[in-house]
Amino acid sequence: MYRISEESDRGSEFPKVRLLFSGSFLPKAILLISVSVLVQCASPSETVSIPITPVPRSETSPSSNFLDKYNIALLSSDTSSENPQDELKDILLRSERVSVIDRQRTADVLNEISLNQTGITDPANAPKLGKILSAQKLIYLKNQKDRWSVELVDVETSKSEFLRSFKREKSEKTFTELSGFLTQNLLLKNLSVLKPKSQTIKVSLNSSQKIYRSNEPVSFSINASEDCYAYLILLQSDGETLLLFPNSFQSNNFLKANVRLLIPDEKSGYILAAGEPYGTDSVKLIASKSQLNLFQTKPYGDSPFGIIDRPFESVSRGIKIIQTTVSDGDWNTSELSIVTLEK
Repeated sequence: MYRISEESDRGSEFPKVRLLFSGSFLPKAILLISVSVLVQCASPSETVSIPITPVPRSETSPSSNFLDKYNIALLSSDTSSENPQDELKDILLRSERVSVIDRQRTADVLNEISLNQTGITDPANAPKLGKILSAQKLIYLKNQKDRWSVELVDVETSKSEFLRSFKREKSEKTFTELSGFLTQNLLLKNLSVLKPKSQTIKVSLNSSQKIYRSNEPVSFSINASEDCYAYLILLQSDGETLLLFPNSFQSNNFLKANVRLLIPDEKSGYILAAGEPYGTDSVKLIASKSQLNLFQTKPYGDSPFGIIDRPFESVSRGIKIIQTTVSDGDWNTSELSIVTLEK
């Protein structure tokens, strides 16, 4: 949910207003950042709450490591009419960040390698299955009596990255969360390869805490060894990507050498606070000696932040700008993850 509330202590001419937007207006995300906007030279305050992871062609950007889509195999031994595999496939394909391997081809491969059901679902066999199927991720869909489970396993690491148990009637919500996780995960993977070969500039990104509970203030600090321009990106769990800095309240993104900058600082006019929905989000810092127009953004409700429009294309464009216009020793990056809990 995206909530905007305005409150005033200046009498009836500034009435209290509360506007609620949900559903398709803004998608659900794992981290919600509440932004309290402090109007300078007046008593009213405004609070803004915003939601704060290859057989088919893999369209690449200027960086050869940039993936446009994940190639995924859906694995399920249940053959009943209640199996929601087709529903899951449709939701994944709508994200435009997933290519699903043909079901018959997957079945043929499994029959060929003669793995029993235990072997198929054993994460230790994920690299073998992934190599044969040319998949980066495996999704296991299992029937557990009156419930179902869906698990995402990374082929390269054999680690379970997403696991949910759900009732059949709640499958759409669970599959949408999985789709959002994959979108964020893919964008984070692409951003993780954005690093210079020569790290002449030393940069740091820190959060006031690693784990936040509801309503606790959230802040970030950035520092660089040389004068530069800084860009701070927030990756939401649903694949939406925000430019946290610069923003409409902190528009000057020039960072002086060895001078720590707080986001937000005491003069910026807004406060970040943790809130629902709870979970994990990722933050990426990019610092460059030259001012760059890295990302195309559009307004994000009434918040001071910009939402990065078409994040995959925009990130690809940003990578190209850095690679073609900035010397390797004149930029650097840093990243971290933060967690919010309800209690």
